[in-house]
Amino acid sequence: MAQMQLPQDLGDGLILRWATPADTEALAAFNTRIHADSPDDPAEYLAHWTRDLMNGNHPTTRAGDFTVVVDEKADGRIVSSMNLISQTWTYDGIEFGVGRPELVGTDEAYRRRGLVRAQFAAIHAKSAARGKLAQVITGIPWYYRQFGYEMTVALGDGRRFDWITPGHDKQVDEEIYQMRPAVEADIPVLAELYGRYCQGSLLSRVRDEAVWRYEMSVAHRESPYARHFYIIETTAGEVAGYVEYAQWGASFTVREIAVLPGQSLRAVALFLTRVLHARAQELNKEREKPITAVQFSQSSGHPLYEALERELVQVRQPYAWYVRVPDLPAFLRHIAPVLEARLAGSVMAGYSGKLRLNFYVNQLALIWENGRLQDITPYEASHFYDCDAFFPDQSFLQLLFGYRTAAEIKYILPDCYVPKADTAVLLQALFPKRPSWVLAMG
Repeated sequence: MAQMQLPQDLGDGLILRWATPADTEALAAFNTRIHADSPDDPAEYLAHWTRDLMNGNHPTTRAGDFTVVVDEKADGRIVSSMNLISQTWTYDGIEFGVGRPELVGTDEAYRRRGLVRAQFAAIHAKSAARGKLAQVITGIPWYYRQFGYEMTVALGDGRRFDWITPGHDKQVDEEIYQMRPAVEADIPVLAELYGRYCQGSLLSRVRDEAVWRYEMSVAHRESPYARHFYIIETTAGEVAGYVEYAQWGASFTVREIAVLPGQSLRAVALFLTRVLHARAQELNKEREKPITAVQFSQSSGHPLYEALERELVQVRQPYAWYVRVPDLPAFLRHIAPVLEARLAGSVMAGYSGKLRLNFYVNQLALIWENGRLQDITPYEASHFYDCDAFFPDQSFLQLLFGYRTAAEIKYILPDCYVPKADTAVLLQALFPKRPSWVLAMG
């Protein structure tokens, strides 16, 4: 698919075009104003993030990956914008390309004119031209469904360790670990530990050396997508694990934590809470609102939540990533090795037959022979019930990405229907429910 050619005249003096480096400061100011939670909070981190994405130092994103709508009747002022952050994720170990639209915003006076829709068309075309099989985005409820997205991967599951809780400020006679800031020479061991962090997650993001260096050293330290890595060692200097955290508001937020084989995740995590408590006590001397807790921001299923099950309080139910898969057959073909391996290890091993999926507006048949996916092809139903399973709208993506079982989808959407027992078992084998705690690149 070719990239959409811009500029495009949207009428009434509005022009859609790709941004240039000359737009950087105007876009930084625009994003800070549009996306700040309050006019009283300048949210400078949004400006830092915007500059990072536009200054040419980002591993995948440049100024020309932003769209801007400018009003020629108002001296070319930016009135709407978004961008595309390309990256690579894995699905059960198989890499696939992802485009992440972000910083979607429109000046209040220009809303409800289709400006975001026009920009999505350009961004989606650019992502397709790069060969990306999916797009992902976080954002306000429902809104992105109208552009082909489905909420289908868990996003965050905030759990808090409060020092005020009796026993949570307990000290030990002698620490067996120590912690230091990571440096670029630590990238090999960080990569190994990150692999440990991703174990058990259906989806994960690929980090190459350029990404590690960018997140550690290049991104503005106040950008939400800068990473602050620390190495946790034994007192003898042997690496035990790693952690990535930042201070936000009244808590430290831990975004990554893992240990090497043979090390106790529980012991390392409790050590971390003590280190951060000491750090909070120092910072609180100069703060009006004290830091009182450690917030762990993983997702259900992550082993950290098992390690500290009794110590953590759930303070936020998980939200969800929006995911768009514009060419479902292409994505399914790409992950065929995973589907075949799942089938081979299931009670449906060696299956031959057609799995006919009816999405109400179109139909798709997965053709299997002796446990191998031979073809994926559209078919035309001869009558309404000529299929093996019904999935309304984009709900099949919830099954595909391990977010919900077919039975769970049916509980919410009665028009999700699997009439045959064989099909129910086959779907469970091919698309089991699996947690994900993916860390997107920003």
